[in-house]
Amino acid sequence: MEPSWLSLIPPLIVLVTACVFRKLYLSLLIGIMTAALISTSYSPAKSTVLIAERFYQYISDKDSIYMYAFLIIIGCIIMLICTTGGISAFAHHMKKRFSSKRTVESSSLLLSALVGIDDYLNSITVGHVMQPIADRFGIARTKLAYLLHAMSGPLVILVPISSWAAVITTNLDSSGISLVATKTTKILGDPFYVYLKTLPFIFYSLFTIFSVWYIVHRQLSYGPMHTDEAKAHKKAQSVSAETTTSSETYSLLDIIVPLVTLLCSVIIGILYTGGYWLLGGNHSLIDAFKNNTQNSLVLVVASLITLGVTLILGYIRNKVRIEALPTIIRDGFLLMAPAILMLILANTLGYILRFDLLTGDYLAHSFLGALSVTFVPVMFFIITAITALLTGTSWGTMALMLPIAIPMLTSMLALPIPAPIASIPILFPTLGAIFSGAVCGDQLSPLSETTIMVATSAGSSAFAHFFTQFPYAIPAFIASILSFLISGWYMTRPLWFNLSISLLLGILACIILLQILQKLWNRPITSK
Repeated sequence: MEPSWLSLIPPLIVLVTACVFRKLYLSLLIGIMTAALISTSYSPAKSTVLIAERFYQYISDKDSIYMYAFLIIIGCIIMLICTTGGISAFAHHMKKRFSSKRTVESSSLLLSALVGIDDYLNSITVGHVMQPIADRFGIARTKLAYLLHAMSGPLVILVPISSWAAVITTNLDSSGISLVATKTTKILGDPFYVYLKTLPFIFYSLFTIFSVWYIVHRQLSYGPMHTDEAKAHKKAQSVSAETTTSSETYSLLDIIVPLVTLLCSVIIGILYTGGYWLLGGNHSLIDAFKNNTQNSLVLVVASLITLGVTLILGYIRNKVRIEALPTIIRDGFLLMAPAILMLILANTLGYILRFDLLTGDYLAHSFLGALSVTFVPVMFFIITAITALLTGTSWGTMALMLPIAIPMLTSMLALPIPAPIASIPILFPTLGAIFSGAVCGDQLSPLSETTIMVATSAGSSAFAHFFTQFPYAIPAFIASILSFLISGWYMTRPLWFNLSISLLLGILACIILLQILQKLWNRPITSK
């Protein structure tokens, strides 16, 4: 069907019904059926066929298979670490070293930063490690989910050696930015160089990371999250102190070895598939990260290696018996089963929105048709954020917006094709706006894979996480709008001046908005 306003109805229905019924499974099912009916001109038979086709298309995709395999293996690793006492040992040892709620939250952010090479790896592992500590110090699980989510996609996109770098540079190249002048080249330049120059203009990521650290440092608490934190604080106070005799038999090795093995295996796997010269390829370190296109496979192999190492370590140290393995595997699968089911529903809906209803195309072409070049960055940020929010995909949204933005800029500026980068001062703010919007919409969307994974990891429901983190993202969102407006106004000024003014005013806006929201709600619920 042709893109129309009807394509907005299914995702809006999901958002509304999720807020009313607070059951995301039900909302996703209603959204899928509504989207299929609209796509097939309200034919029940054709709708059923379409849903089956998109469902099969998604679950048969090799990256989807790899992702679910990764989730199940990670579930088994987590249960194995629980069996060997690794998580209990970590909670016991860290409890002695943490003096306050703030130190626990700061440690969660630091641990997320350490695994900031992949958002899936970050989302699904850190929460399970920090959850026992967070419970003991009265940190709401929705708060833990927010902390981890703020340090997943927003952070990973800023890391040039992350799993996102190859995807972004590939999209830039296919959208018309290339060092080689061809019929499809719009701008002459190295896509990776363009990505690096764009990093300081990914305002939403920068403001989100700043905001989450500011919230932790000042112990701000407002909105629905405040209610959850009050309940968690009260529950933690009522729990009697645990005895320490059982923890004496546990060792930090039971959790450190698996985590280090997983992280090292992922890094080595990315370098190997990217063709790093020390591992038999022909590329430098940076080029290896740029050329890696098998992130999902790397995660599966790395998790299998970690599972094997953890099993061997547990068996050697008499922590795991062979006959207990079926139970561990079953419990690991059951741990991840709710997240897997929700991911299948969310992505089935996402496929229909992207390929049948063309929701992103409708939003892009309806609102970006007649723009002054000054407002290009801010409009791309808003439309990209809405598109990612409604479709639940950051990579898919970037792949949609970049081919629209790059030809639009060269056309609006009446430049000869291919144009040199220096002749397009608005290029970096515009690309930064697209990347920011994609991260923003993905982080706030209940349909997003990372939203579901983070909630599962932190022990929260996906809806509760979506509902409670929204007020915390408002300051970064509004500050980003302000900064992209400024970057458009000052596009003819030197890039350093444009960036400095935009960042400074955006950070000030974040601080002011956070303090206003805190004051409007109430005081922090715990002492510092």
